[in-house]
Amino acid sequence: MTVLAAVMMMMVGFGFPGVAAAADPCMHRFGSHQQVGDGGGVLDWSVTDLKKSGDTAPGYPLTGQLWEATATVTAISGTATPIIPNFNATNDGGSYPVLWQVASAQGISGATLARGQTATGKIYFDVTGGDPMAVTYTAGGAKPLMWCCDEAMMAMPMDNCTCCADMDMKEPCPCCTGEM
Repeated sequence: MTVLAAVMMMMVGFGFPGVAAAADPCMHRFGSHQQVGDGGGVLDWSVTDLKKSGDTAPGYPLTGQLWEATATVTAISGTATPIIPNFNATNDGGSYPVLWQVASAQGISGATLARGQTATGKIYFDVTGGDPMAVTYTAGGAKPLMWCCDEAMMAMPMDNCTCCADMDMKEPCPCCTGEM
């Protein structure tokens, strides 16, 4: 059996990454896959590694500390365009909009994706206050996507999350307890 055939058998047997991630009890943990409709298609997003950045922000006058996260987007169906300005880094006191206008070779592309195509790159934030603990993606009327559940987890429930349904706003996510 060739390596390609073995990989394809594993994908059929175990599912694609977005499907496997859906079994994670904490669906908004950094690295989880979440889907959103985008006009002509469906996009699968994953966000990882929110941290202070050592990169520069060419052409953008920072007023705080540059932070970054790595975003990956895949067109699951149809043709869809990633809307980078829909991202925010969030803390318990507010949020910081993504610096979508920063021209960086490491930044994620906003180019239209055909079904099956993927783009990966950094998203940047100008953090002028408390350190962000989560990244959110808000698309029109759709429920926001959220990635959090790291060492700095805050009490910030996500709509329709089975983990967050009975969450006390002063307690950490019950699904992520012991997982951070």
